[in-house]
Amino acid sequence: MPRRQPELDRQWDKLMALCAKEKEFKTGNRHPRLLKFVSPHIDELARLMGFSDRQILKREFRAERVDGRISRIITE
Repeated sequence: MPRRQPELDRQWDKLMALCAKEKEFKTGNRHPRLLKFVSPHIDELARLMGFSDRQILKREFRAERVDGRISRIITE
């Protein structure tokens, strides 16, 4: 039976995937409509995870891992 991924790990993985897509869209100057969809999702998810407005604005997301799992979100 597969182990369930903890919610914090799922949220972190989703946040990192969205940030990667946002960066791809911005640097390639492509898909402006998708960028308008992705960026607010990053803001919403990061806020839900407890990141400050400054961290969200600057896209400075950090977390600590223990045994391969997210143990703590580093907020200001």
